This record gives sequence, structure tokens and C-alpha cells, in this order.
Amino acid sequence: MSFQLFRSFFHTLRVRAPALLLIAGCINPFAVMAQADAPFPGKQGKVIVTFPPGGAGDLIGRTIAKGLQGIWNQTVIVENQPGASGSIGAEQTMRANADGSTLFLASPGVLTVLPFMREKLPFDPLVDLVPIAMTVVIPNILVVGAQSQHKTFKDLVAAAKAKPGALDYASSGRGESHHMMMEYMMKATGTKLNEIPYKGGAPALQAVLSGEVQAAWIAVSTAMPFLKSGQLIGLAVSTEERVMQVPNIPSVAEQGFPGFNFSFWMGIMGPAKMSPALIKRIETDVQTVVRSAEYRELIGKTGNLPIFESSDQFSKTIRETYARNKATLVP
Repeated sequence: MSFQLFRSFFHTLRVRAPALLLIAGCINPFAVMAQADAPFPGKQGKVIVTFPPGGAGDLIGRTIAKGLQGIWNQTVIVENQPGASGSIGAEQTMRANADGSTLFLASPGVLTVLPFMREKLPFDPLVDLVPIAMTVVIPNILVVGAQSQHKTFKDLVAAAKAKPGALDYASSGRGESHHMMMEYMMKATGTKLNEIPYKGGAPALQAVLSGEVQAAWIAVSTAMPFLKSGQLIGLAVSTEERVMQVPNIPSVAEQGFPGFNFSFWMGIMGPAKMSPALIKRIETDVQTVVRSAEYRELIGKTGNLPIFESSDQFSKTIRETYARNKATLVP
């Protein structure tokens, strides 16, 4: 190489060095790692739960929020929005920024029952919310207070048949899953009970304990302590087979009504405008939480079933439940 050519090359390198260093800095692996470890979604996250504190839904929401907080390196709170059969929380989620910071713990009532019970809703559950992942299936138990004269499922059915509409039952809100369970039970048994709606499973439970109402379908996880203490009597479980945590309580199917099988699920949803990449990111993180030993142990101890479904699978479940409830509720 001639001296003149060498000097020209050196001059070019000296002029372009800052730019080359800048480019190198942009692809620095440590910079990339730092970006990957940055808090997600960049601000405080929240999970909207449409049940009051103390019930099964609240416990599940808080367990998921805690798991996501650890994965995201970001605070994730639970915001309880009970009332209006879940529509308040659903509408709030629909109107939230689609950046992953607002998630919704959805249940079948608000998505697949309420549309057939209200003439007009401020949202379309199949359009304005996007399924991200199913997180749990919740077996339920039909309970009466310890003071009740109805000590068995057959006792309750016989009393309801003798005086249609005379017995009151508590639901966790009109259009919620506990309401639908009773609707299916009444249809299967040919009975009629009068619904008294409450703002969640916890207050519905208190109504049974106090004798304010005669019966209620309650999540096994919520009812278990009161079954153990003798304050409640369990008459039947909603699943086709018995539940491991309450093995002495038979199913409705066992007691003369084969085919009765009703459990409700809960899962994470978000605003419909979330990008596919963001949905996939959160789906993967929720899957990590649901499959963690901590989540499975905590949820399993309460009598619930930790079950993960992807966004596509969860969407199919929602649509199937929607069609089943439409067939039941729409003449």
C-alpha cells in the first residue's frame, strides 16, 4: 500500500470512528440485556376483578397479579370492581389503553350470560375484549346453612317442587355463574327458586350463613372453611364427579340427574386493540404463572383446578359457553 493511499484510509477511519462507535453502542449486548430486563409494561399494571375481596375470584386475581409482578419487574395491583354483574369492570377494561397495563379477570357471567339478560350493554364481550389465557376452573357446591331443615339435595328439591318460588337462593350477581348454575339445576330438576342477587360470592355466602336465604351455589374454595366448622351443609357438587377436597359430598349427577356438569372458568382478557405480539407476550407470562408450583399449590389447596388455555383455546371456550347459555336463556 502506498503512503498516499495509507494516509487516505487513516483519514477516513478517523472521520467515521465516532459514527462506528455509536452504531456499536446500539448493538451492545449489555444494552440489549438491560432493555430486556426493563419493567413491563412500563408503568404500574393492574388486574380488574369483578368480585369483592374475600371470594374465590379475588384470590385468583391476586395470585395472578403477584406472579406477573415477579415476571415483569413491575408493580401489578388488583382493582376490585364488583357490581352490575361484572359489566363495570368489563367496560373499564374495554376503554383502557391497549398497552398491557390493564387486564381483566373474566368469568362466564359477564361474557356469556349478561348479553341475553340486558337489552343494551355498553360493550360487546365477543368484540371489545380479547381473550389472553384461561387460568382456572372452579368447581362449585350447593350449600345451605346449618340451621336448614333441608339436609340433603333431595330434601331441597322436594321442598322447591312443593312450593315453587317459595325458597330464596343467593347468587353472586344476576347473570353471574352462580345464577346460571341454579338456572341449570332448576331446569334439570323441574323446580323454581327465587333469586336474591348479591355483589359477589362472599356476601352471598354470608346470606346463607345468616339464614337470610335458604341456599346458594358457592365456590368450593370459599365454602370449605364453613363446611369444616359445621356452619354450612354441602348438598351437591356441580361437577360430574366428586371433588377431591370434599369427597363425601355427591354430585348432582349421582343424585338422579345424570349429565349435570357445570363448573365455571376464569381467565385473563384485555382491550380488543391489543396487538397480536402483546397478546402473545402476556399469554406466555400468564402460562408461566399458572404452571408455577406456587400457583398450582395455592389454587389446588382451595379446591380449584389450575388450567391453562392459550388465547385461541380460551376464545373457543368462551364462544362455546356463549352458545350454550344462549340456547338456555333465549326462547
